[in-house]
Amino acid sequence: MLDANLIHSLPKLSAPILTAYLDTNPADPRNQRHPAGYVIWLKSRAKIIGSRAPADEQKQFKEQLARVESYLRNRPPRERGVVIFAGLQTWQWLPLHVPLEDELHWGRPSLTQLLWLLDEHQPSGVVLVDRSGARFFRFWLGEMAEQKEAALVLDTSAWKGKELVAPAHAGAQKMRGSMRDVFEQRVEAQYERFHREAAQQIVQWAQREKLSPVFVAGPNESVEPVWAELPKTFRERAALVKGFSGKIAPAELQQHIAPEQERWKRAHELETVNGLLAHPNGIRAIVGLDETLARLQQGAARGLVVVRGLGGKLRQCSKCGWTDRSADPACPGCGGERRVIPLRAVLPELARKHGVPVEVVTGDAAQKLRDAGGLAAWLR
Repeated sequence: MLDANLIHSLPKLSAPILTAYLDTNPADPRNQRHPAGYVIWLKSRAKIIGSRAPADEQKQFKEQLARVESYLRNRPPRERGVVIFAGLQTWQWLPLHVPLEDELHWGRPSLTQLLWLLDEHQPSGVVLVDRSGARFFRFWLGEMAEQKEAALVLDTSAWKGKELVAPAHAGAQKMRGSMRDVFEQRVEAQYERFHREAAQQIVQWAQREKLSPVFVAGPNESVEPVWAELPKTFRERAALVKGFSGKIAPAELQQHIAPEQERWKRAHELETVNGLLAHPNGIRAIVGLDETLARLQQGAARGLVVVRGLGGKLRQCSKCGWTDRSADPACPGCGGERRVIPLRAVLPELARKHGVPVEVVTGDAAQKLRDAGGLAAWLR
C-alpha cells in the first residue's frame, strides 16, 4: 500500500526525472504477448520524449530509460499498473491495483495522473465483526490491509461462573436453572457492552484514518447491534453488509466488499451531484467551470466535485498564478504573462494549494454534472 509520506515527498525530487505511468494489467490481451504491450509502448514513446530532451540531458535520459527497461525485464509487474520515478539519485517504484493510462515524461516529476488517482480513490474502511471481536481493514487504491493495532478481541473465557457447576443433590435443580438464567443475562450484557465499545472504536478509527465510507460486515447477530449503536450522522457515510462469516479471509473479504463499495460510491456521487444542482445559486454551492474556478481561487470553496476525464485548456498567470479560460494574453489582475495549461494538470494543484478536497464522479452523476459544465463546488 502506498505511503502517504512518500507521496508528499515526490514534488521535491530533483529534476530531471523520468516519470513513467504504465498500464501493466496482466488481464489485458496486449500485455499477454512477448514483449508485453506496455514495453512496446514505452520504447516507442521514449523515442519521441528523448528527441525533445535538451542536448546536455540526452545521455542521462537514455541511462534512466535503460534502468526502467531493465527493471521491467527482471521484475515483470503483476499489478494493474506501475508508476516509476527515475533520476540520478532517485528510484521510486509504485505498484498500483487500479487502472491507469500510459504516460512518459522527462523533466520535473509528473504527478498529474497520480493526483487524479488519489482524488478518485479515497481511502475507505471495512470492519469485520463477529462474537470473537472486531477486525479493521483499510481499503485504498484497490488494496486491503488489516490494521491489527485497532482490533478488538472479545475474551469470553472469564464469563463462565461457578453457578453452572452440576448440583450436588436433586433439590438444587431449580436453583441451577435460576443460576443459568442469571449467567445468560450476564453474557448478554457483556455482548451489549462489546457492541457499544465496537461502535465507538469504529467511529474513532474512521475519523483518525480519514476513511469514508466504512463498511460494517459480519454475521447478522453481530453486525446489526453494532450498527444500531453507531451515530446516525456516521451511518450516513457507512454501509451495513450482513451475512458474512467472521472468519472470512482478507482476500475473499476484499472480493465481496469491492462491488459493495462501487454501488455505494455511485449512489453517493449521484446524491452529491443532485444536491449541487439543486443549489447552484452561489450561496451553498456553485456550478459551472468558470464560476467554480473563480470561487476556488478566492478561497470560497470547501469541496470540489469534478467529472472524471474533464479536459480543456486554461490560461495561468506566470506571476500571480490566477487561472481561468479567458483568452487574454495578459493577467487582468497583475498584468503578468499568461501561459496555456491543461485543466487536467492545474486543477489538482489549485485544489491542494487552497486546501480543498476533490471528489471525482463517474457514471450517471458524471453525465449530469458534465451537462452543467463538469465542475462544481460546495461553498464555505
